[in-house]
Amino acid sequence: MLRALVLLFALVNAGLYFWLHSDPQALQPDREPQRLGHQVSPDAVQVLPDVAASAVHGAASAASTISRADSGAAVAATLTLSTRSGETALDCAETPALDDAQFAALKAALAKAGVPAEAIAERRQPQDGAWIVYLGRFADAQTWQQKADELRKLDVKFERVNTPGTLAPGLSLGQFKSQAEAGKKLDALTGQGVRGARIVVLTAPTMQRHLQVRAADPAWHHATGAQRFDSCPLDAPSST
Repeated sequence: MLRALVLLFALVNAGLYFWLHSDPQALQPDREPQRLGHQVSPDAVQVLPDVAASAVHGAASAASTISRADSGAAVAATLTLSTRSGETALDCAETPALDDAQFAALKAALAKAGVPAEAIAERRQPQDGAWIVYLGRFADAQTWQQKADELRKLDVKFERVNTPGTLAPGLSLGQFKSQAEAGKKLDALTGQGVRGARIVVLTAPTMQRHLQVRAADPAWHHATGAQRFDSCPLDAPSST
């Protein structure tokens, strides 16, 4: 029995020996030849020495440091902008046009309420006047009509004046924003043969005064009573 087992074991060993030597790949079980077919440009792969590998690692670390620094700067800039945008802006409120007495009274009330002088300003807005080249005042409608017919013959344009009462009935030969412009028109009409015309002021030029308050705390409104305020016009010049 023992001899039969020894003979069987010898036969198995002999078969295994011939099988391994007939297939060389079977002697190299740690290799995977099929992976070579999936490599892309295997000839371009280089093994770096230790010094080169350290240099590459150092460059990567430096790039990472710069990136973190840039990110920190960006965050700091964002915080700065956020802080500035969060600053309290001074609101600017302005009254409609006031006469001298109203302006003085309102300014005194604000000062009494504790509003600093530098927070109170004035904006002046000039208003053009109005002048006309005028004929009249006529005694009656018949006289007015006669003069109107004369102007038509001279080919002069005109309008009837009904207001104010001190000028009615009358004739306007043109309305202008300055006395100088009205004077030029009068000279031209005189050259056309118009007689008796003169320059009359319909509305005198004025200077409107607006009071402005620039303060973040709206508590100053209590000192102004029923006075109406609007937002200040953009880029409007003002003086304290």
